Amino acid sequence: MKVERRTVLVGSAAALLAGCTRTGGALTSAPTAPRLAPLHFDAAHLMKITVCLRPFRPAGPRLEAERFGEKTVVHNYGHGGSGWSLSWGCAAEATTLARSGGAGEFAVIGAGVIGLTTALRLVETGAKVTIYAEEFPAETRSARATGVWSPSSRIALADGAPDGFAERWESWARIAHAAHLRMVGLPGDPVEFLPEYEVSGGESGASPPAAHDFLHLNRRVRDLRPPWRRLEPGENPFAPRDAATGQGMVFNVASYADRLAQLFMLRGGRMIRRAFPDRTAVLALPETVIVNCMGYGAKDIWGDSGMVPVRGQIGWLIPQPEARYAVYYGGVNAISRRDGVVIQYYGPNEDFGYGDPDEIVDRVETERALEILRGVYLS
Repeated sequence: MKVERRTVLVGSAAALLAGCTRTGGALTSAPTAPRLAPLHFDAAHLMKITVCLRPFRPAGPRLEAERFGEKTVVHNYGHGGSGWSLSWGCAAEATTLARSGGAGEFAVIGAGVIGLTTALRLVETGAKVTIYAEEFPAETRSARATGVWSPSSRIALADGAPDGFAERWESWARIAHAAHLRMVGLPGDPVEFLPEYEVSGGESGASPPAAHDFLHLNRRVRDLRPPWRRLEPGENPFAPRDAATGQGMVFNVASYADRLAQLFMLRGGRMIRRAFPDRTAVLALPETVIVNCMGYGAKDIWGDSGMVPVRGQIGWLIPQPEARYAVYYGGVNAISRRDGVVIQYYGPNEDFGYGDPDEIVDRVETERALEILRGVYLS
């Protein structure tokens, strides 16, 4: 499945007993399709549409230290569509790099998920940390993410990643996954597991091959994901279409980002709103070690000409607490998060959105996605 999320599929006791038959005085259970409350794929339930530019680098995320006179800049950006998923693992490595010189005060540039997790990891070592950001957490591109465990999404090109990248990526993914699990069950449910369904059909035809060969590494951490299975006809709520199901990790981005910001501040961190027109303005900060977590903004400020924007648009429907699950159908994902039902069209292949810097909302794209999803409930 393209993404991950969570639902409540438990029906009433009566519904469960309706699936039992008596044989020789004993009750035996027969497979019964779960009673899923339908998601309202209607434009009347649309709250907003947002666009996010994923910061993609063909070689993968940039995690390294660079000297500028008396200043050290630790770069931590370029995570493609895997920022939330890999955040804690990359933050751990960035923290090690930043602390290696013995400094006790640090500036972190950017308040997206990469900036927040890196700043939090630093402040937990006893450092004095200030986040400088033009946009605060709820305003960042990170706040417009799909919010699923997708550590290999648009992470690098197969022919662009350096030797040893796969092993390094796996370390980030495992560290981050363990940190996300520690957020399960906390107030606000920053991280949950949702039942998700991948339903066949709905595609308009064969997809053309992508022009870019993206690196796929999920097989290296397949042990971290609960197994999927094909649904039998009697238990398939989308019959007669074939469907597979499994449990997926989903991030309730609004509560997760808010929790990270609160933890950072409670542990002595500071957050200052400030824009940086150029590199000189960043290097003028009083801290001698600066951690660059600017995401796509690093393209101009730090001269990373190889960085490519990957456009992604999400439609946000009114939350449906009675229908907590996710479905992928016809090239569209729908995830019933606590902060809204998010829908995203993935296009004909992985090239969709690649190199597109346009952050203007395309309502037609979202309405088309809704139309496709409405068909998932039709027999």
